[in-house]
Amino acid sequence: FGARPHFRPNPYYEDLERMEEAVMSILHNLEMENTEIHENNRKLKKEITFSRNLLSQLLMENTCRKKLLPLKQESKEGHLECAMNQKYLVDFNKKDKDQQRPDPASSGLRKCKRAGIGHTAVRELPEE
Repeated sequence: FGARPHFRPNPYYEDLERMEEAVMSILHNLEMENTEIHENNRKLKKEITFSRNLLSQLLMENTCRKKLLPLKQESKEGHLECAMNQKYLVDFNKKDKDQQRPDPASSGLRKCKRAGIGHTAVRELPEE
């Protein structure tokens, strides 16, 4: 019958196969490393963006605080001035009341004015 010829492997071919396996392994490792580097790069970009936004917010807050300090000081001064004015008015009213002596005739008129009665003609009643 037909005898098959004996095939002897070529030593160069075996060397090439081993070299191909080594190169494919190196290529796979490089691809994995590249993927990891891209992922780390993406994370770092996110952190950089976050840090920039945070820095921007902190600078804005610092600017607002610097602008707010004089306003707070003005507000405190305004409150102090208002309190002093109120005290002055209270003291002035007390002093004014102390200086006025109650007049029985006028106090009744004041009560009428406060009640909204106003000025009414006073008639004398006939004597009996």
